[in-house]
Amino acid sequence: MKSTRKSTKSESRTAQRASSALKTLVKVRESDNEVWKDVTQVTTVSKNGAGFDLKRPCAVGRLITLVLPMPNKLRVYDHEEKLYPVMGLVQYCNESNEDGETVYHVGVGFIGKIVPGSFRLNPLQSYRITGMSSESLWTVTEVDTPFTIRRDPRYWVAFDVSVTVLQKEKRTSKKENAVTQNIGAGGAAVVCQLDAQAGDTVKFGCKAFDFYTMATVRERKERKNLPPTLHLEFVENRFPVDKIVHSDKARPAEIQTLDDDDDDTTPNVGLDISHVPAHASQAGEFDFTNF
Repeated sequence: MKSTRKSTKSESRTAQRASSALKTLVKVRESDNEVWKDVTQVTTVSKNGAGFDLKRPCAVGRLITLVLPMPNKLRVYDHEEKLYPVMGLVQYCNESNEDGETVYHVGVGFIGKIVPGSFRLNPLQSYRITGMSSESLWTVTEVDTPFTIRRDPRYWVAFDVSVTVLQKEKRTSKKENAVTQNIGAGGAAVVCQLDAQAGDTVKFGCKAFDFYTMATVRERKERKNLPPTLHLEFVENRFPVDKIVHSDKARPAEIQTLDDDDDDTTPNVGLDISHVPAHASQAGEFDFTNF
């Protein structure tokens, strides 16, 4: 499959991203009586999600509240209000050390401002994404158990990569340009039409990060009306995921929802996780002291 920048169905469903100097008030409820807050700068924002840093961790799969002076073009409601309250489903929370201090890079998918009844009953309830509304907000449902975090977190971003099938018995190889669906330090899922099956050895290359490694095909998933997905395990080298966080080379990956029989235990959504340099806020600064 050739990698191009033509408009795709997934891109039409993904809101345009914006770098931001917005500040947001983040409220995380730990119990009926315990709530902690943090005012932080939004690093990326779109109509359906945002990325930012927090001083404390928050659990993946949980709902948290954001209040921010969202640019009007990215609002789904409350267009005339100064502040935009929205609930977000935590998609990732990655610990990092910056200038000797521990910070947590967090990404959320917006579900709107209506609080689910199950959250009111239990603020520790975990959720997963089931789809997207006509307003480009995520729809969610409850899950019975908290999400199990991978040893190597997967980032749902798209990079142009190459995959080469090595056919030793024929002393030949076949190379194809492809696109990642998600990627982590130890492997990746790649949208690719190469005739590779579980157990095959391939060469994986990502020119944007000067990364090359041999990989083993762990699974090939056929998808209705879509190209197959190859699930790869890197053999020789580990992908430099620390560079992804500060990269502007990523774009939102193809958005999927978790099926009931999906064995992946992390929520999967095509959020941009790039920490884009801030520009002037379209909404201006706002005093969060009283919120």
